[in-house]
Amino acid sequence: MGWWQVSADTLAGSRFVVSPLAEALASLLLLERATAAHPGECAWLETHLPAYRRRAADDPVSALVIRSALAPRWTADFLTP
Repeated sequence: MGWWQVSADTLAGSRFVVSPLAEALASLLLLERATAAHPGECAWLETHLPAYRRRAADDPVSALVIRSALAPRWTADFLTP
């Protein structure tokens, strides 16, 4: 691990973005674990969880790959390179 010191001017000229792939993975993780952390997630989960469960039941191999790739303490590297 390294230590980086960045000036205020450099920081002000920087761009910060959220990876769409990381957001999709977070949604998949939420669906797989079926537990919401706040009310906004609760409503989204109620809407999408039944379809996710149907899809997982229709394709058990994909469901197993997803379950295996989203371990409790780590995420498989091939999901978010």
